[in-house]
Amino acid sequence: MTRIIVVEDDIGQLEELVSFLEHSGHEVCGAVNSTELETCLAQFSPEIVLLDYCLPGETGAALAERLRGRFGTSVGIVMVTALNRGTDRIECRLAGADNYLVKPVNFDELLALIDNMSKRLNSLPPMEQSWRLLLARSELMPPGLPAILLTHWELSLLRAMADADNQQADRDTLIKALGKNPSHYDPRALETSMSRLRRKLPGSDNGNNPLQTVRGVGYKFIRPLVVVR
Repeated sequence: MTRIIVVEDDIGQLEELVSFLEHSGHEVCGAVNSTELETCLAQFSPEIVLLDYCLPGETGAALAERLRGRFGTSVGIVMVTALNRGTDRIECRLAGADNYLVKPVNFDELLALIDNMSKRLNSLPPMEQSWRLLLARSELMPPGLPAILLTHWELSLLRAMADADNQQADRDTLIKALGKNPSHYDPRALETSMSRLRRKLPGSDNGNNPLQTVRGVGYKFIRPLVVVR
């Protein structure tokens, strides 16, 4: 099963694609525009996104560029369009699309593409499955899970750990990240903030929370953490 988002402004084509993919065993969310795309992204982190090129508002190419900046190479992007000019293909490739399908879509070809792309994504090294700290949105995006909304302080703390060697920051560094003076800041307040942040985070694959206390030193984020500006 692959997590797929389909963005298509033609309701009939959208319903047909979503129904076909669901009956093929995939988890699918459909959207008619960029606003509904964000609703889908709040439900799950996709492995593959199928994007119509001609959309109202943001074009498919613009969305592809935004998705690539947000997810890096951990998501596959396929442009689906009736346009077949070389300039259109080039624009989509430059925006970050991995593949380009021309309408009407051949469903056998689509399934083969999804299968091959899923195999490639699943073979990526662990760093490509990193957690992403989205600064502009104040969100933490765990791989394969919905985004976690962060407070300004939580964002600052995670940013400090992401920038630190081995993602381990001492208490003074974290207190300074909050804009406070370590000499006058109550360390128990930092512990409270970190405890509150830890409760927001899902456990990693082995059941451990990714935010760990380093006794006598500070805190460490044990999963790959990438800052996305």
